[in-house]
Amino acid sequence: MRCWNAVFFALLLLTLCSAGCLAGTESDDEMEEILIESIDLIERELIAITEITEDNADLLSDKGLDSPDALSVMADRLRTIPYAHSSLVIGADGVVISAVPEAYAGIIGMDLSHQPAVQRANSERVPIVSDLFWLVEGFYGISQSSPITGAGGEYLGYTDITYEPQILIRRGITPLLGEKAYDLWVTDTDGTILYDTTAEEIGRNLFTDPAYQSGNLQEVFLEIVSSESGRTEYTFWNRHWDQQVRKEAIWGTAGVYGAEWRVVVTRSTGEEPLRSSGDLRLIPEADDIDAMKGFVDEAAEYARKHGREESVAAFNDPDGPFVDGELYIFAYAMDGTTLALPFQQGLIGENRMAVTDRHGVRYIHDIIGMAERGGGSLYYIYPNPEKEFRDELKISYVTPVDETWLLGSGVYLPERAGAFDQDEIDALTSRVHEARDVAINSGKEEALAAFNDPKSDYAAGEAYIFAYGMDGTTLALPFQPEMIGSDRGSFRDRLDVPVLLWEIDVARSGGGFVYVTYESPVTGEEGLKLCYVTPVDDAWFVGSGIYA
Repeated sequence: MRCWNAVFFALLLLTLCSAGCLAGTESDDEMEEILIESIDLIERELIAITEITEDNADLLSDKGLDSPDALSVMADRLRTIPYAHSSLVIGADGVVISAVPEAYAGIIGMDLSHQPAVQRANSERVPIVSDLFWLVEGFYGISQSSPITGAGGEYLGYTDITYEPQILIRRGITPLLGEKAYDLWVTDTDGTILYDTTAEEIGRNLFTDPAYQSGNLQEVFLEIVSSESGRTEYTFWNRHWDQQVRKEAIWGTAGVYGAEWRVVVTRSTGEEPLRSSGDLRLIPEADDIDAMKGFVDEAAEYARKHGREESVAAFNDPDGPFVDGELYIFAYAMDGTTLALPFQQGLIGENRMAVTDRHGVRYIHDIIGMAERGGGSLYYIYPNPEKEFRDELKISYVTPVDETWLLGSGVYLPERAGAFDQDEIDALTSRVHEARDVAINSGKEEALAAFNDPKSDYAAGEAYIFAYGMDGTTLALPFQPEMIGSDRGSFRDRLDVPVLLWEIDVARSGGGFVYVTYESPVTGEEGLKLCYVTPVDDAWFVGSGIYA
């Protein structure tokens, strides 16, 4: 497979050269290198997943399709893929025979024979990367599968691993692009956007979404999905959504196991590349936070007095009274639709509910949850319009105007304070998934005893496991045993972020990432922490974190 990849990259480079992509400039060379390396990263990840599903298929063939021993090994293997959700065993009749982790046991016995992905896997009987579809696990994702055969060669069904493709792609592409002035998006040949560095576009369809009906976009997109590689130009919003620009694009194909993903690298012509800055401001004082909250409260009072239409027009005026230095008012409907972003006008009217920051924090979803509780503060990474839209850590305060929309503002924090290594993030998610599985398999009492033991592997310094009830009751804090049994639902960090309420909201929605400021048990100093939490069941959740 690696040999064939090398041949493919050589042919891709030759094709791009013949298409006039290589003009001999340093930036052209860099653009080509990014494309080739991106395809390689994606294909290597897909190959690694299929190697696991093939090993799982062999194991199931040997031990049985619902063997507890086989399922235990599959659960261990699943945890090595930090972005994976589940692994199912589906019979030749389309019925779910077994599933890991245990949290998905409820779908065992379900007949999925009506799903095109299941029909395809059971008819082709080869390793497959499915199209994007709605999985019974509760998300739009990919099912990557391998067939299972019996000792006599008879077909028994297949086993898969499911995941969200944007996470698979993002974890390799984000460090590859870094501060470079390029964007990258990935689409299947049906036009569904699987990944985009401008996250608002993920999940849209190039041919049906109203945002893509202007200019020559339809011709360009048809050319891209119809050809394995090439070069083109088109006009669209820049990465900051503040102006439309001319874009140069080159593309190639990540194609293994039936997948045919077009990988498109673009750059905006006539725009200066993003520049790094060494300027690091101090974390704002309480007075700065209070001033921000006052700014938001004044805007909310204005909105209630003047109504939504007039207020949104005022908030969207970059020269108006609701822009004050780095402070500006943003506004969203409670369904995630953008109402006001004075420096990103291209996003007005877009639904951003599913958008995440670079570390996976679903900040629009979480902002709405905060507003529905009456308002509050939270952290996320966001482009700073005063710093050439460079990503920086931001603390925002939001408040509801009424039950239909909210508004807020924020203060930017030092960029370096929000830097987390992808390998550490992967280890974090795997660590929490392992703790969840232990809790499910061993029972609550035994698991909590292990989590609270300061000498156990679950209390490994800053990587300790914590656990809370969905009602805020402290269940596991190995370095703060005096807190066990106490209600921390009202706990706020020093910048007034309601940490536990935020974690509970995320856990109840299936799990995910949050930022907190919290004291390290190793250094004794307070620092920014990226936490990952996941529910054990409806009553409690587990989590862990890494410090910046």
